Amino acid sequence: MAIADMAHLRLVGLRSKQKRIVDKLASRGLFEARATEVTAHDLGGGNADGLCDALKLKQSKLAFALDFLKARHATVAAAVDANERDVKKGRAEPLGITVSKEKYSNARTLITRADFSDARAREYELMDVCDSLQKISFELSEDKSRVQSLNNVIKTYAPFACVPIKLSALDRDGDVRIFLFHDKASTPVEQALDALPCAYDIVRGDGTAIIALCRAAASDELVKSMSALGYTRCTLNDDCTAEQKISALKAELDDVERHMFALNVKALAYEKFVNELRILYDVIGLEIECAVAERDFLQTDQTFILEGWLPESVAQSVTQEIQAEHPEVLLQLLAPEERDEPPTLVCNNKVVAPYEEITNMYSPPRYKEIDPNPIMAVFYFLFFGIMIGDAGYGLILAVAGLVIGNCKKFDGGLRRLALLVGMGGISSIIWGVLFGGYFSIDFGETNVALILNPLDKPLLLLVMSIAFGCVQIVTGFVIKFVALCKDGKPFSAIFDCGSIILLFAALVCLVVGMLPSLAPMLGITIDFVPPAALKTAAMALAIAGVALILVFGGRKSKNVFGKIVGGFKGLYGLVNILSDLLSYCRLFGLCLASCAIGLAFNSLGGIIMGIPVVGYVVGAVVLAVLHTFNLALGVLSAYVHDARLQFLEFYGKFYDGGGRLFSPLGQKTKYVRYN
Repeated sequence: MAIADMAHLRLVGLRSKQKRIVDKLASRGLFEARATEVTAHDLGGGNADGLCDALKLKQSKLAFALDFLKARHATVAAAVDANERDVKKGRAEPLGITVSKEKYSNARTLITRADFSDARAREYELMDVCDSLQKISFELSEDKSRVQSLNNVIKTYAPFACVPIKLSALDRDGDVRIFLFHDKASTPVEQALDALPCAYDIVRGDGTAIIALCRAAASDELVKSMSALGYTRCTLNDDCTAEQKISALKAELDDVERHMFALNVKALAYEKFVNELRILYDVIGLEIECAVAERDFLQTDQTFILEGWLPESVAQSVTQEIQAEHPEVLLQLLAPEERDEPPTLVCNNKVVAPYEEITNMYSPPRYKEIDPNPIMAVFYFLFFGIMIGDAGYGLILAVAGLVIGNCKKFDGGLRRLALLVGMGGISSIIWGVLFGGYFSIDFGETNVALILNPLDKPLLLLVMSIAFGCVQIVTGFVIKFVALCKDGKPFSAIFDCGSIILLFAALVCLVVGMLPSLAPMLGITIDFVPPAALKTAAMALAIAGVALILVFGGRKSKNVFGKIVGGFKGLYGLVNILSDLLSYCRLFGLCLASCAIGLAFNSLGGIIMGIPVVGYVVGAVVLAVLHTFNLALGVLSAYVHDARLQFLEFYGKFYDGGGRLFSPLGQKTKYVRYN
């Protein structure tokens, strides 16, 4: 369980075999390309920009096709559902269309390498599907534009729909002229019209429409007066009424919408290609990835040079496979040099592997740095269970998490998270049994707790939480101590880490020596008498630790004043360690909160169950909902606060991070994952 050693692969081969070799490396999922070092020879870099652009264009077409089908599926499904409701109410006839139940989820589909190759072989056919869908989208765009245009025209005629005269009769030349005005605000106009030499009629509808008749000589005065009042003059001249025009426009609109629906249904005929399109999208993505990598290869007219990283454990087998298929290639496996920055590949067993996600959220380890995951996993496991503190909740988490985590139908990220929660559930079962927590049930006088009941002995739980904090912080300093010794810095290990370890040892001796006096306050019984020498040992260890900090805390300073100030600054730094130690009180707080909330919910459920007839049914439902809420809140809090303890209080003592995770060719997929 450590960070894998990496081998530097350098390969020289014929350009005619370049694609096959790169595809072979990508199919193994164990090769990460790196920029080829410049040599003394006049070699040029790979020129894959044109190929990348062509591949990205194909991928964009596939992305469009998938998004287009998803949108069409939603549109038709909504229309079918609405039609079914109308049919039940007797307001419509069945459409006679069935929509597939396929879900357009973001989860990656599990496939084999053979499926991957099949999609590559059917590329021409699938790209033709994309072109067909694009043509349908163009038709839909035209129809949408037509719908928008028709709706705008309908809005133009809508204000005059209540006027029962042909629009062609308006404003004709002659002795008597007819005008039509409209105002959405329905401004009062009767007095102004009465003062004008005209006859009028007011029609209320979408605002106010006014039909006015006047002699030709008075028409200009009428138009100016109505304009001043905010009324708009109708300039439409169709040989029909506005209502008739609107009816014709709506009929045309219905035809266009039916055509749009038919296009949507036509598009759904290509849904059978969705899986193949998704696979081809990732096939093209792999080709883009390889093309980008090939840009860093050095090339001549006939040959190429590639370089990259392979895990040392498989480097020989991979190179032997390539050599067997391509005997003409020249291969070198080199050890990383000091100036190299190899990627980090963490190798842990199935139990520790899910905890790598926690470390990666903080920062992946550097190559050759200590892998903190095996040690961190132990503490994360313990702390998660303490924060939940209930065996009933733990059983639910363990079953759900381990079932999902071991089901290959789910994506890797979800499975790792589920396993993390599932193992936290196991820890919760253990601590729940120790705390006597079973869905926060109050067992009265019966003591079911094996060590303590958090609600009965909260102070003991607080001390236990801080004790766990001491153990983890000391572990961090011990790891740092060992790392400094391995780096050839034993004095830094003693002065910077050894001094803190001595202070914690002094604290342990002091607490153990004071246990008899602390026992009544903690609610426990102590059957042994601590040696009197413990207090003396505590004093000696504390003096030694403080002396190391004072004398050597400022050793890196070049002047006496800086050395003195550095020593006192080192003592002041102990405040930060005390602050880190107090952070572990969150173990106590979250455990106590979970127990108290669950107990309150049980009391509420008991009151509801006391209601005659329906009490037990309603109470059971209420309890299920409330405990689900408490469980979800507890899991979220435990996940976040447990991670915080690892990041700040533990990793801050010894872990640098800043590494780059191993990213082999062929593993960056959006829609699929390999079996």
